[in-house]
Amino acid sequence: MAVEALKLIREREEEGRKLIEKGKESAAKILKDAADEVTRLKEQAREDEKSLAVQILDKYAKGGAEVEEEIMKNAETEAEKRKANAESNLDSAVNVALEKILGLV
Repeated sequence: MAVEALKLIREREEEGRKLIEKGKESAAKILKDAADEVTRLKEQAREDEKSLAVQILDKYAKGGAEVEEEIMKNAETEAEKRKANAESNLDSAVNVALEKILGLV
């Protein structure tokens, strides 16, 4: 009976060792899978960040181009107004200059 009890104890100890080994292997696999998932998520986050940066740059570049176009349009309009004003004052300026040069004043 004592021999059988010792044999049973040894069998249970061996089963316990096997379970511990399986548990260690399972834990190691879970840790490796978790590390792999973290690496994958970091890479995905980097890709998402790059994509978002491109979208933001495109948005502001487009907005900047629209603002630039508006500024150029306003500048051209203002330049045309000033040109027309200068041309309308040209005859008067020439007449004043001739009068001063010729002493007609």
